[in-house]
Amino acid sequence: MSRISHWLMKAEPDTRLEKGKDVAFSIAHFEACKITPWDGVRNPEAKTIMKEKMKIGDKVLFYHSNTKIPGIAGLAKVCKEGYPDISAFDSEHPYFDPRSDKDSPKWFLVDVEFVKRLPKLVPLGLLQKLGSNDLDGKQREQISYLSKKHLEAIKAMALLNRGRLSVQPVTDEAYEAVRLLGEKGGWEDWPGKWNPGAKKAAPVEGEGIPGTTTAKESAKKKPPNPVPTTGAAVKKLDKTPKKRASSMLEVDDTKDVNTKRRRSSRLVK
Repeated sequence: MSRISHWLMKAEPDTRLEKGKDVAFSIAHFEACKITPWDGVRNPEAKTIMKEKMKIGDKVLFYHSNTKIPGIAGLAKVCKEGYPDISAFDSEHPYFDPRSDKDSPKWFLVDVEFVKRLPKLVPLGLLQKLGSNDLDGKQREQISYLSKKHLEAIKAMALLNRGRLSVQPVTDEAYEAVRLLGEKGGWEDWPGKWNPGAKKAAPVEGEGIPGTTTAKESAKKKPPNPVPTTGAAVKKLDKTPKKRASSMLEVDDTKDVNTKRRRSSRLVK
């Protein structure tokens, strides 16, 4: 059995304060600093992965977590293998651990190097849809670059089955599938909670089209509510707020980026 050499690592792109310090670390922050120590992870399984399993050159999917539309925003690689996480010894650090000892460190980390942004953020919701095989013929054709093995690998991803683990193994096929989704697209107009800017799919022939309602449907159909004509009622209708859909699939570049920022996003303790 070959060694796992692909991983998924989570960070929080949105501002969140821990002990008065902002622990946000987005793809924009990562691109600016280029290399970051993956410090502050306080989950034993994730620690073991970094200490014992991750090797120089291993490929990484960089994941935006705990945000409105979570998903994979870019690619990275391991550039330094496991060594003690000194942030655990720092009482001023947001993830200080008084139980960790310098002579016998409890927590470890790796250094990770930015490789590239994906042209399109690959949302968690899209991966869940692909993993459930909930695709019509047209959608399958739009992502025909993914093989059956790619789809099976997505379904088996730890991200879909053990979502809370902040450092996760990824198979070669799943890594490649995510990379292709982020580069080739084809799914951007699919409707879903993860894609609020997409239009709803056109109705199936005979469904919801005037003149095609069946007798059974007509019997169940209630007469429409009368349209209010009084001034007060019309004024009340006019106050209904209008919703605007906006796509969140492109990574936000507008946030201020500190090029000296170190990663301090801790998803799991």
